[in-house]
Amino acid sequence: MRLQTLTLAITTASAAVVIIPGGDPKPYSGGNLAATSEMSFFRKSAPNEFFNNTAKLIMTSHSVTGTNFSSSSGSEGLHPSGDSFIRGAIQAWGEHLHLVIRPDEVWFTILVQMNFYMLSHAEEIRKLFVDHEGQKEIYIEDLTWYDILMRFKDEIQKRVKTDWLLEWIVPNFSTTTESDVMTANILMMGLTKAYFKFSGKVVCGLPSVTLLGSQQDWEKLLAKLERLPAFGSEAEQYRARLRPILSRFVTSFRDPDSPATKDFWNQIVSAKTPEHPVCGMPPLYVSGWITGFYFWNDNGGPFARGQGQNLLTLDGISYPMLDLSDVPIGYARAPFLMHDFNGTDKFEAYVAAGMLGKQITAGPPVGYKEALQRSGGNLSLAEDENRHMHGTLKPLSGWMLYGPLSHNVSSKERLGWVIEEELGDVQADAMRFMKGGRCGLFDAPKVAGR
Repeated sequence: MRLQTLTLAITTASAAVVIIPGGDPKPYSGGNLAATSEMSFFRKSAPNEFFNNTAKLIMTSHSVTGTNFSSSSGSEGLHPSGDSFIRGAIQAWGEHLHLVIRPDEVWFTILVQMNFYMLSHAEEIRKLFVDHEGQKEIYIEDLTWYDILMRFKDEIQKRVKTDWLLEWIVPNFSTTTESDVMTANILMMGLTKAYFKFSGKVVCGLPSVTLLGSQQDWEKLLAKLERLPAFGSEAEQYRARLRPILSRFVTSFRDPDSPATKDFWNQIVSAKTPEHPVCGMPPLYVSGWITGFYFWNDNGGPFARGQGQNLLTLDGISYPMLDLSDVPIGYARAPFLMHDFNGTDKFEAYVAAGMLGKQITAGPPVGYKEALQRSGGNLSLAEDENRHMHGTLKPLSGWMLYGPLSHNVSSKERLGWVIEEELGDVQADAMRFMKGGRCGLFDAPKVAGR
């Protein structure tokens, strides 16, 4: 299995740079239908946030932008996802779908991992950010809950010693939207929740891969890695793992048709089932550089750092093999106290943001035909009569405000109750295209005891 195209697109231009790794395009043939409501989209993207409680959506990235879920048709439209970049890349690779990527989603994937890191390391680096002990409350009054939330990034920056934190966290790529700024804002709240409590009150008043943006955007993303060592030695190791990947995103823009670029994008994922599967669906082991974006689990503990089989090496950095069923989520959360809301003095809620959702459309991405012309590919693939042969997946990011949900229940207690349907779907769909239980560069490990 291979990606059909990698496209580096500039959103303000009519054309884009498309990289053709060389896989045969296929239409999306998964059995899952697109979400038809905001509630189903987020409840399936983050099922553990709504399990065994009465929490409801109060406001989301889609309610603010007015997303029309009723326009979804069959499998085409917005699909739930709890980690859209990594899982979406694996899905696109496994199903021969074109892949469209913005620098914003790649950056949010890294920020979510840094949120997990802070869960277990915040005290070690407290002096980097603040001098006070415990948590200080940041209380904001404004005209709307949206305005209250959006102001936290600025109020956090006023209270931390690191003058670069806000500029570093909030993306400023040519692809960045206001919704992305809110996503980054909430991830900033999650990153600093060991030092601050957040509350507010409304006062009366009025197969291909497409890298969207410009080369400069991806250079900015690469430069953001240089701040990671300030968080400690583990974060510095995370930078070392990411640098070979993000540097090749930049070179992909400069030389999209080179053999090295095509090889890199063909190394995004490899997969195989074990030689001796246990009962039920066998595990799917994945490797490739996409696993390099993992370094912590969603409790802040180490993840994907074992000394087992590391089958891909870039610039001396090895990338691990993982059981797909064990990968963490791709969003982070922070508690938020809403004063005088819903008939209560203090309404306990949460904000969450990250890689929530993915978009699947029929047909190839913009710029695909031009890329085939440039690289000497089969132009018939881009003809209108062959549009049905293609499917395109785009990872999305988003945020949500939801409650009531007690702040006294730990994330460890709330997580792990619901098995995410998405992981099973991605695994099953990928295995449908496997030949002999294998697709990629490596052999899966033998099951212990066999």
